[in-house]
Amino acid sequence: MIYATSVSFGVGILLGEIFEIDSAVAIFLILICASLSLILRKEVRARKILLCVIFLAIGILRLNFAQTSPDTELVKNIGGEVSLTGEIADEPDERDQTARYVLKIDDSPSQALLVKGRFPKFEYGDQVSVSGKIEFPENFESENGIEFDYVSYLAKDKIHFMMYRPEVEKIESGGNIIFKNLYRVKNYFIQKVSLAVPEPNASLVNGLIFGAKQSLGKEILDTMKNVGLIHIVAISGYNLTIIAVATLYITSRLGRRNLGLTLSASFIILFALMVGFGSTVIRASIMAVVAILAKYLGRPGQALRTLFLAGLMMILWNPLILKSDPSFQLSFMATLGLIIYSPMVENFLFNSWPKKLFGLVPNKLGLREIISSTFAVQIFLLPMLIKMSGIFSLVSFVLNILILPLVPWAMLFGFLTGAFGSVSLVLSSPFGVATYVLTQIILRLAEIAEKIPLAFLQVGSLPTFVVIVFYIFYAWAFWKFSSITDQFKLEKKSST
Repeated sequence: MIYATSVSFGVGILLGEIFEIDSAVAIFLILICASLSLILRKEVRARKILLCVIFLAIGILRLNFAQTSPDTELVKNIGGEVSLTGEIADEPDERDQTARYVLKIDDSPSQALLVKGRFPKFEYGDQVSVSGKIEFPENFESENGIEFDYVSYLAKDKIHFMMYRPEVEKIESGGNIIFKNLYRVKNYFIQKVSLAVPEPNASLVNGLIFGAKQSLGKEILDTMKNVGLIHIVAISGYNLTIIAVATLYITSRLGRRNLGLTLSASFIILFALMVGFGSTVIRASIMAVVAILAKYLGRPGQALRTLFLAGLMMILWNPLILKSDPSFQLSFMATLGLIIYSPMVENFLFNSWPKKLFGLVPNKLGLREIISSTFAVQIFLLPMLIKMSGIFSLVSFVLNILILPLVPWAMLFGFLTGAFGSVSLVLSSPFGVATYVLTQIILRLAEIAEKIPLAFLQVGSLPTFVVIVFYIFYAWAFWKFSSITDQFKLEKKSST
């Protein structure tokens, strides 16, 4: 029932957001279904349906408790000048010309996003006074004409206001000492890498390790989007999962399966620590852990139940991420695709009609598994990526296969560059050279791929119903052709 109840809970959240269902309706549903369950004690199927309806109603209730209204006093001053005090609640988001700070406003349920020049700089935990014009956030359109629901994206973190170019003055330092030091270590590493590796390669490797992609510049970021590589410089479960599973594959082929699990899990924990244990990082790390457990245990049914349980816990903690957090959506779907489609794709590529082509791929260091995993995740995420970006990349499948095996090595040498750079620039130089070479290959491959005729098509956003049709087809293909369904049945039989 974990699948049915998790999906019902999620559907309840979505229905609550779309139709703005009142909590009283949800409570009424729970009471009616609970009463009917007592009456229909011997009707197992009916009680399961009623249980799903109960979880749907609980989803509506949880959403209503999670939603917060903007501070009424600040709403009255929209468009006017205000003076606020508060704490910098998250790590600064530094870009080419600006820096963005999340301000936790004193004595207010709301937070504000400050957009100002890069200097003077402020840190997480700083108590500050802010003066400037306060406004509501607004949705915006991308260059492809796709509207991004920026208002909901910010509201999921209780950010209801924005201030552009405000006057900010530091009052005193504060914040959680653990997070503060983690952010300082991260920024220290970024500085040391930047000393040993020239731009834009330094920004790329810092993006790979820390998700700090903004300093790459618009041109390179656009190239990454067009060729389907933007995920490698974004903190999500997508690249983290692929890298962790690749580590497990490689060590497994060397006869060190337990070592592979340890190294993969250690990598994920180290990554989360270095990046600062933000909510996005934690979600991505959980998804990656689920994925490597799936591959290690070889029990897709158990792994799938774990994935749905993890997803349920995440949306229980913050139900607003289900609809308004692309990172969570891509992390969950990437892991789902990896668990249920990777074995099917591997069987198709290497045991069916394309085996004359793909059979040339050596089955060493987990290369075939890496290729099949990449294909599975790319195909499974394709409808969502097109809906979000409006771009259909014709080269992304091949390019990801070429580049993803380089990413763990670029991250490793980038990390060593920063680590040895903290001792001496001379010691970090050999690792910096290796980092430069690897990142240069990635950048050049992306540039070459973008110049291929019809490398990508700007198709606009897919309608939601088209995306749903795609995933209905994927579900049908899975149950029709995948041998995993037999494994599910065996697992279910053995568990009973």
